[in-house]
Amino acid sequence: MKVPMSEANFPLSVVERRRTSPEAKWLINEAAALRGELARNVAHQSRLAKREAEIRKTLAAIELVAAPLPVPAGADAPESVHAHFRYGRRGRLNELLLEGLSRASPKGMDSRSLADWVATCCDLKFVSATDLVDYRRLVSRRLRHLSTDGKVERLDRLGAEARGARVWRLAGKNNVTLGELAELAAKVEESVCTSDEGGGGV
Repeated sequence: MKVPMSEANFPLSVVERRRTSPEAKWLINEAAALRGELARNVAHQSRLAKREAEIRKTLAAIELVAAPLPVPAGADAPESVHAHFRYGRRGRLNELLLEGLSRASPKGMDSRSLADWVATCCDLKFVSATDLVDYRRLVSRRLRHLSTDGKVERLDRLGAEARGARVWRLAGKNNVTLGELAELAAKVEESVCTSDEGGGGV
């Protein structure tokens, strides 16, 4: 004969759960969630305090070194700048642009394709078409700055699939732009023509 199991045969936790009201269960779960959030906040505050100490130490060292340096007339150093880290640490966008062009070397890459590649690397999301246009303009400005620094160069052609976007590549001593190639070809042709005109038969 099968004996029905009574509540006393169940583990205590199961019995308690059966007897606990929905309100009490909610309070228990909410308290557990809050304890978890509190632990995360305490850990986060500890990391922030450590980072604050590091920043203050580095800032003090920089100000000590910079104090005796002459400041150009009319130039006021900013008190503080709220840098954003949309692309990671400071300077990361430039690094990604150079990396993208390195991958495309030696052909180069148009600015829109390069911007799209960086956006994919950083998992960027654009809330509007204006946001996307502003981002592409930022990439173009950074490329021009890198060009001024001699790190990249703009080729004399446009991206076929990028609706007229300029093509860029890493700057190098052996890199020759299409314009330079045309000038070189013209000089060679001129030299050949001059040689033919001056030469006589034997």
